[in-house]
Amino acid sequence: MRRRSLVAALLAAGVALAPGPARADGVNDLPPVSEADLRDAVNDIFTEVDDISLPVEDVEATTSEGGETVVRLKSDVLFAFGKSALPGSAEGKIAELVADVPKNARLKVYGHSDSVGSDGANRRLSTERARAVAAAVRAARPDLRLDVRGFGEAQPVEANVKAGKDNPEGRALNRRVELRYAG
Repeated sequence: MRRRSLVAALLAAGVALAPGPARADGVNDLPPVSEADLRDAVNDIFTEVDDISLPVEDVEATTSEGGETVVRLKSDVLFAFGKSALPGSAEGKIAELVADVPKNARLKVYGHSDSVGSDGANRRLSTERARAVAAAVRAARPDLRLDVRGFGEAQPVEANVKAGKDNPEGRALNRRVELRYAG
């Protein structure tokens, strides 16, 4: 579950945000917790989980577009919510993905985001994620000439909103890093 979703769910449930009537089981004996403290606690939990190196498997989809091979890396699998650090297991997977790129080729590493958040924040995050993937590519294939860019929410592959309602599936597809090369 994404951090923002978890925090929202906990807040909606009223978890420890305000004292309630005393109960025999002592649940409401806890001091009230502010929304900021709850966010910090959830972020601490996710930071610990982010540090665990899990295998990175079904992270990509490969297609051809206008003479280019396009490998779309699913950002939700590679990155923790709002973060740009790759898990250690991602480097090996990225090395596998660029093994077939022709020697000395130009490889575009393009980061993209959904439309949640400000345009500036999305552009920064997409750029940071593209740079993180580019560093893994550079470690695996120093011969490649890299073009690294972040486009934020400017180039969606699906609608972020459909019929005036949030489209989580479309947003998930828009959060990606693409590897593009001729061929």
